[in-house]
Amino acid sequence: MTPLDRWDRARTLMLESLYKPDNHLRSCSHNQKCYDELMSIRDQVVDMVRDMPNPHGEALEFGKKNNHVEPTVTTPNGEISETLMSGALGDFYADKREY
Repeated sequence: MTPLDRWDRARTLMLESLYKPDNHLRSCSHNQKCYDELMSIRDQVVDMVRDMPNPHGEALEFGKKNNHVEPTVTTPNGEISETLMSGALGDFYADKREY
């Protein structure tokens, strides 16, 4: 069994433990009047665990480590990032330049 498979199995077991009703914990949350909040937190944790990338997966190419896609804006000179366009030089990039 590969490290990738072991990690996926461990994540599956973690999700099963989150889905499994814990009557004692739920009873305590009813007594402390925070049952809805407990279930909300549980749902958020389930989503986080479900979306976790397997660290043993295939390595991403250089520059793609964070899986972030920067939105772009089309200017007369081509596309640039929204971050760059929103900065102090946004007006500079918005003007048509001849090179």
